[in-house]
Amino acid sequence: MKKLVLIGGGDVGRGNTNYETELIDKEIVKLTNKETPNFLFVGLASSFSDSYYDTMKKVYQELGCQTVYLKKKNIVNNRDIVETKIANADIIYFCGGDTIKLVEDLKNYDLVELLQKAYLKGTVLAGMSAGAIMLAKEGYSDSLKLRDEADKYTFVEGLNFIDVAICPHYSDSSKKEELKEDLLNTNKKVYALDNKTALKIIDDEISYLKCDDTVNCYLTYYDENNDYIEEKQSK
Repeated sequence: MKKLVLIGGGDVGRGNTNYETELIDKEIVKLTNKETPNFLFVGLASSFSDSYYDTMKKVYQELGCQTVYLKKKNIVNNRDIVETKIANADIIYFCGGDTIKLVEDLKNYDLVELLQKAYLKGTVLAGMSAGAIMLAKEGYSDSLKLRDEADKYTFVEGLNFIDVAICPHYSDSSKKEELKEDLLNTNKKVYALDNKTALKIIDDEISYLKCDDTVNCYLTYYDENNDYIEEKQSK
């Protein structure tokens, strides 16, 4: 059974922020069908991966997981450790940050095939924001803004574990307006995810998770009359 969770965003309790994604994290653990799942954190998208891992370690240990961290130095210097960690993982979690960097690193370090094997054997692949875009075919990302190569959001390619386009952080009003503008005169349909929401995809069948009633998932597109449509998706 193939299992993906694409998270639109939300605070995970880093620093002084609130912990907003508990319902989603619990569902990720539940999908493993194990009492003590092995949780593997991949922080390649973030420049703050150590502190990010410290937070996720606390979150997932409290949910009953054994947690490990795929550090960049191990990826570069010890292939055996990398392969063992991926093979043993019940959950592989990709944090937010720079989507383009994450995709490039996974390709350059020859990790894509290992992840595909894990996915096909039933490992839960979960991603937040940039991590979610990486799992999709493409996503609406700020990666080029982070690199000062663009002054707005753009669509960037993921690794296509599932053939969908997504827009994380749809709660952001400026991002919402830019997406509406960029979808005009295209045939794209995009799953727009507020913070604290996620797509849960089991064997390519999509359902929706949301942590409270203030947030939603939408399917956004222009119809044949060129009207902008936001289809609210139910659980």
